[in-house]
Amino acid sequence: MNKREKASSSVTIRHVAKNAGVSLGTVSRVLNGAVNLDPALRLRVEQVIKQLGYKPNPVAQTLRSRQSRVIGVMLPDIQNPLTAAAVTGLEPVLLRSGYTLFLANTHSDRERERQILEQFKRRQVDGFIAMVANDTDAETRHQLQNLSVPLVLLEREMDVDVDCVLTNQFEGTYRATRYLLGLGHRRICLITVPAVTYSGRERMRGFRTAFTDLGLEGPQDLIYSEGRQHPYGRDAAYSTLTSRSPASAIVCSGGHLAGVIEAVRLLNLQIPRDLSIVTLGDTELAALIEPPVTAIQYDWIATGRCAADLLVTQLSEGRQGERRRIVVPHEFLIRGSCAPFPNGAGSKS
Repeated sequence: MNKREKASSSVTIRHVAKNAGVSLGTVSRVLNGAVNLDPALRLRVEQVIKQLGYKPNPVAQTLRSRQSRVIGVMLPDIQNPLTAAAVTGLEPVLLRSGYTLFLANTHSDRERERQILEQFKRRQVDGFIAMVANDTDAETRHQLQNLSVPLVLLEREMDVDVDCVLTNQFEGTYRATRYLLGLGHRRICLITVPAVTYSGRERMRGFRTAFTDLGLEGPQDLIYSEGRQHPYGRDAAYSTLTSRSPASAIVCSGGHLAGVIEAVRLLNLQIPRDLSIVTLGDTELAALIEPPVTAIQYDWIATGRCAADLLVTQLSEGRQGERRRIVVPHEFLIRGSCAPFPNGAGSKS
């Protein structure tokens, strides 16, 4: 240990409070990222912390406050570029507020999810941000209700008294489907995640509503919602594109897009001549392939940031009033993957 490290290790929170002319509680609130502090006061304390080289002892903090300064984040698929973007948004908020992030990947497996939640409880994390595999499951709901620490649901909505941050999947899917209907397509295929999640339910509702609002009967045989990974997207697209009455357009989730493109190439089809595509969730793949894919763009970074803000506020101030339900807006990015019907595939019947 060098002289500078020895000096900083001997500086305590009392030294900071004395030099800043504030109470120990005020210094603690600055260190813990409390949001309702006078900006000038916060700046004064932060300057003294920097001048003295004060570094909090995380072990001592945990023993004194009974806080671990750790947040558990549980996601079903960290390889999905959209959920990965949510982590990109939430991590800086947690770090800036003095929390370490523990990230767990459940692979959408209920048993693995149960084990992870139990492990987080044993490690006494201060709070959770969770995207559960099934937000209709009674056992999951019971487990979340008994966590005894602040919780924010990400892209999930359950009958529990917790805050949640959502993307507007209904409106996004509705707009995508209406766009394709406006181009004359009627055999439109929807490839999405299962209805046991908020995303799956809202996408199916938006898809069906787009048809009924025009007095049309939606193609129930063209809704595929049993899988989450890109191989399911490939198999679903291949199935509908090789049927007797193939789809002329596909609306798919961002996680299924790679599979849809794979099926298109296996069948030697051309986009948009043979098939129009809209993806629900913009990805690098959607923007970089030729032609670029029309997309509903959800701001997943903002979604993650919002979830972290809600959790940090709960941790510093407690719950204020009823649960908060925040829906993050989206944009519709029209690119080159859609063309008017007829385009060489499907039928208007």
